[in-house]
Amino acid sequence: MDNTHEGNTHNKEVKTLISFQKPLANACDFSPIRFAATPRFKLFPLNRLDPVDLQQLTFTHSGGSALYQAAKALSVQHNVILIPSYHCPAAIEPFISLGFNCVFYRVKKDLSPDYQHIKQLLFQHQVTHCLTINYFGIISSVCDLAALLADRNIAIIHDCAHALFDLLEYAKNPQHAAATICSINKVLPSIDGGIVTFRHTRIAPLMPVNKLVEFKAILYLLGITSIINKVRFAFSRSNSKQLLATSSKIATFRYFDPGKTEQQCFSHTISILRHSNLKTIAAQRRTNYQYLSDALSDVPLGTPLISALKVDCVPYVFPFLLHDAHHFEQLRKHGIQCLRWEEVAYSDCDISQDYRSRLLQLPCHHQLSKQALDQMIHILKGPL
Repeated sequence: MDNTHEGNTHNKEVKTLISFQKPLANACDFSPIRFAATPRFKLFPLNRLDPVDLQQLTFTHSGGSALYQAAKALSVQHNVILIPSYHCPAAIEPFISLGFNCVFYRVKKDLSPDYQHIKQLLFQHQVTHCLTINYFGIISSVCDLAALLADRNIAIIHDCAHALFDLLEYAKNPQHAAATICSINKVLPSIDGGIVTFRHTRIAPLMPVNKLVEFKAILYLLGITSIINKVRFAFSRSNSKQLLATSSKIATFRYFDPGKTEQQCFSHTISILRHSNLKTIAAQRRTNYQYLSDALSDVPLGTPLISALKVDCVPYVFPFLLHDAHHFEQLRKHGIQCLRWEEVAYSDCDISQDYRSRLLQLPCHHQLSKQALDQMIHILKGPL
């Protein structure tokens, strides 16, 4: 994949090259996952305690597609967007695909924006948009940035890919952002799913998924596809190469799929959202987060980035800052699916360039038992 892209600035003669750094590790090199970063699908009672109002929500194939829809709907003639330098490429590629010029602003150690740097960029560029990121469901600066940009005609796009619960609250009373997006499958056990909601804008309904594709997805979600593939492989060893063959089509982007931007998510993904007990899920995630925070407050391996949750924050993961980046591989070999944003774009932000190797996203989702958490804690406290 070519990880260098051009973005047009407000001056058509000027182009900006965006280069994403290469991954630092390959998941195939490690042992099977014992502690997954996201929950797995389980059959559950079809009820919910807190009805979710879906009227203001547009469901998309993914969080990336939701960002694409937000950017397209809010696009102007020449688009210049401020983007935090610490990010996943999945949050940037939709803007690149639409020809936005992406200008990166620095972040501080707590991942809050460097407001002085933002003021400099506002002076240097004709900024039309600003991306804010809710990191891990617990760190959000959208209110402060909205105050800073209040006197300018700049549309804020709030990336709550990690913060489904925040988006559901914002949808009830949108104030700071022109558009807010999230990824359903970051928090709930679905295959796909993104949401975009606007403060004022309305967009046309997206295309529903083909029923046959939906049926295949349900089989996959239930684990039936995996069983069928194992049986096929057992009886067709001579054809295994054919069974395992993948498309040779070269992707323009690593994470973003331009072919699915106008497609809605699976209808069963919406059903999972409708029928999940969101209050229980939120409470359990908060409990798991605080349990990890208390246990890992003084370990020699590293330190929690945020020790205590603010009221109503619902975590996606537990951010843990290693003292030595080399310990990542040892933790991963113990089966902990600790994620990292390794592929941040090159920028002059030292924090982002440092955190790509040292800031881990540890599992804390609602399906993790106390026993599983204790096992993780034992690994993190033990000698590596």
